[in-house]
Amino acid sequence: MSLPRLHDRYELLDELPHVTGGRLYRARDLAFGEIVGIKQLGAHCGLDDAQLEQLQNTIRHVQSLPHPHLARLYRFEAESGLIVQEWVQGISLLDLLRRRRELSLGEALGLLARLPGTLDFLAREAVPIPRPLLGKLYVELAGNAAAETVAGTPLDRWPAYCLKLNPLSLRGVLGGPATDETTNTVVVDPRQPTEIQEGYGPREFALLLYELLGGRVREVDSRRYVPLGALGEAGNAVLRRELLGMPHADCESLWRDLLHSQSDALRPSRKSEPGTAAPVKYQIPAEFLRCVHPGVALQLEAADPEVLSIRLTARPRFTVGRSATMADFVARVLPENAANNARTNRLSRIHALLEIANGQITLRDGNGTGPSLNGSFLDGEALMPSRPTTLPQRAQLVLGEDYALDLIPLERREPPEWEITNLDAWNGPAEKPPLAPYAALVCEPGEGHAPSSHSAWLFTEAGFGLDAAGRMIWDTRGRGASPAAFQYYRGCFWLRNHALPEPVLTGSDTALGWGEVLPLVPGQTLRLGAHDFKVHVE
Repeated sequence: MSLPRLHDRYELLDELPHVTGGRLYRARDLAFGEIVGIKQLGAHCGLDDAQLEQLQNTIRHVQSLPHPHLARLYRFEAESGLIVQEWVQGISLLDLLRRRRELSLGEALGLLARLPGTLDFLAREAVPIPRPLLGKLYVELAGNAAAETVAGTPLDRWPAYCLKLNPLSLRGVLGGPATDETTNTVVVDPRQPTEIQEGYGPREFALLLYELLGGRVREVDSRRYVPLGALGEAGNAVLRRELLGMPHADCESLWRDLLHSQSDALRPSRKSEPGTAAPVKYQIPAEFLRCVHPGVALQLEAADPEVLSIRLTARPRFTVGRSATMADFVARVLPENAANNARTNRLSRIHALLEIANGQITLRDGNGTGPSLNGSFLDGEALMPSRPTTLPQRAQLVLGEDYALDLIPLERREPPEWEITNLDAWNGPAEKPPLAPYAALVCEPGEGHAPSSHSAWLFTEAGFGLDAAGRMIWDTRGRGASPAAFQYYRGCFWLRNHALPEPVLTGSDTALGWGEVLPLVPGQTLRLGAHDFKVHVE
């Protein structure tokens, strides 16, 4: 029996058995062609309002942490209890240990080489380390290497790999054997004080290494330490002190002591992680080489009034408010009715102002000359009209008490991952330095609000994909190449096709094929997915 499709975007492939706290699926994200994990926790995750808010805060905080060795959390729907997260293509460390029984010292040190820094990063960001660690670690394998193949192969024969940690720890209990409803989910809000003691991370890391090398954790828990033959006397001394009462300050210092204790025996060989690919080459179609129109705002107006328009701004300022003519991101409570219109009217025409200062994105309440009607809040902290607040990473902006949106900075990759081979034949303006060290800032409505348009603050590029209904989806994954992208380059707006089917992406009746980039000028007609748009450039 085939599994259903979610939101015209996620094609459920199979369900994983024996999962507590809900149902876990392997699914294909149709917008970006990648495999993701989808966990269904039941309506409102089986939590009361306070617990649900705590879970939302936890997930939002984890989403704001850009780290190459943390599995990404892409989406959370509180009402339906849906979590979409990165699916690590490879093998779990727990599965590897079950198949091997124990690892050699070289293999354990090689696999864990990046983990101490990752755990210390979580500690600095006040994110509790998931327990037990062994069940939250996954080895991502380059290429199409199968878990069954590498499980029985020595580590030095593996393809390039990367150890990733799932930072979100959810422990759920089902309501009963015949139901998939989640009745309880245990989470920790990182913004609240916790009882985590100093040395907690190093101890968990030491327990993990002890277990990988064949030790039995219950012996440590009973205050008995059985020496490991793989470590030798010096290495066992380091691990024994950590586990039985003399913790290190952090995981990196424990790691250095362990390596020093093995200096005469074995050093870990760090397997190289997947390297940086050469830039992808693009070409401007010959019929568009004369298309040059500099501007600072791009509006793609949909031919169908039911389809969302797309607005990209490249000005030094970005505004958020209810005015459709003044704001770059239009905040309106939908659907329109008397009650929702009253809530919309409690927002200012320009409610919050974003600017660039010293290479950072900053926010102020109001329109730059005065405050908003009822205040703005960034992750719960009030914004001031006269004192800018720096946007740290991904954060939630709340306008008064009526509208919430997620601000998602997209990292700029250096060096650029693309180049235009026939750019010399295009007679456009000279390049200028980008306004900010980001690719773009994407705005997505939160807390169940429907968008009134697709909006982004564009510095260099904003990637997107198309769902099964042909609707545009911003690429906020932070990994991999986007199927297509809007670019701001040399003072002009561009549309780039990396992997969308040729008939889907069209500029002025000309199909834009793979590896082609289109300079956008007023009057062009674009077909993105299933919808037609007219190009306006200011």
